[in-house]
Amino acid sequence: MDPASLVLTSITLGVLIGAGTTVAIVGARRAGLRRAAEMRPELPDVATSILDEIDTFAVILDSALAPVYANRTAREERHVGDVELADPEFLGSVRRVMSTGVPDTHEPDPNNPADTVRIHIVRFQPRFVLILAEDLGEEQRVNAMRRDFIANVSHELKTPIAAIGLLAEATQQAADEPELVRDFSKSLVKESRRLGELSRDIIQLSEAQSALRPEDRERVSLRDLVRGEVDSHRSFAGQHDVELVITDDSSAGEEPIILGRPTSLASAVANLLSNAIRHSPAGGRVGIGMSSELGRFTVTVTDQGEGIAPEHLPRIFERFYRVDGARTRGDGGTGLGLSIARHTMRAHGGDVDVWSQPGVGSSFTLSFPLHETGGSAKNAKRIKRAKRAVRAAAHARTADTNPAAPAASSPKGTK
Repeated sequence: MDPASLVLTSITLGVLIGAGTTVAIVGARRAGLRRAAEMRPELPDVATSILDEIDTFAVILDSALAPVYANRTAREERHVGDVELADPEFLGSVRRVMSTGVPDTHEPDPNNPADTVRIHIVRFQPRFVLILAEDLGEEQRVNAMRRDFIANVSHELKTPIAAIGLLAEATQQAADEPELVRDFSKSLVKESRRLGELSRDIIQLSEAQSALRPEDRERVSLRDLVRGEVDSHRSFAGQHDVELVITDDSSAGEEPIILGRPTSLASAVANLLSNAIRHSPAGGRVGIGMSSELGRFTVTVTDQGEGIAPEHLPRIFERFYRVDGARTRGDGGTGLGLSIARHTMRAHGGDVDVWSQPGVGSSFTLSFPLHETGGSAKNAKRIKRAKRAVRAAAHARTADTNPAAPAASSPKGTK
């Protein structure tokens, strides 16, 4: 065989071998796909489309308990991970659902803070199991707070209500003894006032915790609000022989303005003032300082009282928390004032901070975000008026030099 024929034969043989190999590979792949399809049928497109859109963790296992599908939430938040999938007890539940078709649900244990995931196991077609998981940690926390709040409110209301009932019965039985009737009446007034203050503070706390809607926002002058609350508390301070002193280091000529709920903001300031007066010794002084810097207006209320121990500072803004429960109840406090102040300030974009030293006193600082200042608003109005005057003068000069030009409009109508 000549060399040319040998080369052509080699090339032909190589092509045939390559084509045969390719056909064999493609055939083997198709056969594998057919076998896989027979062993693991495709999931319905409708089902996966629905699971892709929900915010609940969703994973599908096949008959071999191997994951064959996971939606976006499951890929981002692994409420059920590899550890759970390898747990014999969990796998036993999955196999039981697979064989019986009866769904299984695991509810989180409220007494176990680490157990917060609710798990549903449902058979999905004869050879698949769907696992749905939902983290209830936040819901459990909110429910616990709600239960604690209701329990605390019930406890706080029970005492004055019981006292009023007993005093009313005692007054009725002592009808023939005027002196006792007068004493019981004074106690009735005190307990009814305490009940009224508690009801008022609960309403204020509910309002402070609610979202600040746009229709609730009004322009509030913070300087006027603080001075008004100080003036309204002077009589209360006089009863406790306490002097109120105001210092104002805020920018002169500018009126700090915030957009918010006036009654709530006034309650925040009032609660700090009443606490400072109540905790100050006779002959003491309560300082109210105002300052503004970098778009924020701060109000600091400082007393010369007994101060707060460091271990109590992290909890004083909790609802119904009292540093000295017996003494505070005797002074008429409800334990909600500081919680109202914090919720109110945070709802308005601000906050409240505390500094205290036992035997020295305490300082509470309210920090308000300024939305505008009266001075800047006035300056803007002056600038607008000046611009209108300049445009009016320009129109007048144009009319004088060009009689055919239209008459200049008045500054009031110029935009």
